[in-house]
Amino acid sequence: MAHASRSHTPTPVTEPAPVLSTPETAFRRQPPFLMWYDDNPKTPVARKITEAIEAYKARFPGVQPTLVLVNEAEVTTIEGITVRAMPTVSRNTYWVGQIV
Repeated sequence: MAHASRSHTPTPVTEPAPVLSTPETAFRRQPPFLMWYDDNPKTPVARKITEAIEAYKARFPGVQPTLVLVNEAEVTTIEGITVRAMPTVSRNTYWVGQIV
C-alpha cells in the first residue's frame, strides 16, 4: 500500500530554470515546451506561430514563451519571440518554449 510522503510537496518554479551546470541546479526542471501542428496551407506561418504562442500561454498560465523552434523553411519574425530554425523540426510543426 503506497501512501504520500508529507515531507515532499512539489513547489512550482516561477522563475526561468537556470542552465544545469552546478550541483545546486542539477535537479531544476527545464521550462516546458508545447508542440503545435498546423498544416493548413491557407494560414500564414506567422499566424500559425502566434496561435501556438497563445495555446502555450493557455496551457501554462503565467509563463511567457520566448522561443519557437521551426523548420528551416518556415523562419519568420515575431515581435518579442526568438524564432529559431532547426533541421530536426518537421514542416508545419512549432515547438514553443523558453530560452534558458
